Amino acid sequence: MSEVIQYTLGMANGFFVRGKNGVIAVDSGCEPGREHFLGVCAASGVRPAEVKLLVVTHGHVDHFLNVGVMKEETGAPLLCHKNAERYLREALPPRVRARSALGRYMLAELPPSEEPIRSMHPVDPDLVIEGTLDLGPWGVDGQIIETPGHSDGCISVVLASGEAIVGDLLVCDPRDGTASLAFLCSSDDIQAANAELFASAERLARDARIFYSGHGGPFTREELLAALAAARAEAASDVSQEDQLGA
Repeated sequence: MSEVIQYTLGMANGFFVRGKNGVIAVDSGCEPGREHFLGVCAASGVRPAEVKLLVVTHGHVDHFLNVGVMKEETGAPLLCHKNAERYLREALPPRVRARSALGRYMLAELPPSEEPIRSMHPVDPDLVIEGTLDLGPWGVDGQIIETPGHSDGCISVVLASGEAIVGDLLVCDPRDGTASLAFLCSSDDIQAANAELFASAERLARDARIFYSGHGGPFTREELLAALAAARAEAASDVSQEDQLGA
């Protein structure tokens, strides 16, 4: 059985997963600095030397801002998807597009802060993956899977306990506190991004029952399925409106 320990730094969550024979860390939160990492370690009962692997769910700065410090303090290798690698190595700001009405609201009313981008530093991943990866060698009963849709370099950690850490695939809608599928994507082809996102959500719903998010949460399977249904309905409505305008 694994234990998921969630903490919040700035606008994003980070996680420790304590397995039978090791600890992995997933994402970093969004406040840079050694004192922040050592503080969450102390509060979580995790010694830096226990951490055997660092995982970044996707190449957006609020999820990897402090992993350089985490590498230095733990000595653990850093893992990301191959499509996120460049963003970490070159400290690139994310390329985002609004995928939904919530995305349009967020970009218009609550534009992303420039502060994290000014704090970015390049960091070199040690392990770059595609497909599925067993976490057993790092002491955790679970696996990493690809879950594209929010970006093409998204991965999720799915534990044998039925818990999953999903980055921004499922997030809290700040307007009403409900669960929402990712409201941003990296593609100009929104329909293609939707198809990937919906497939990722369906796979996670089959494999897990509790979902830990980069923003808000955790969420239940029922909340994920409700968010998926709402996203499908919105996408269908958008396509219908486009068809009417093109008629």
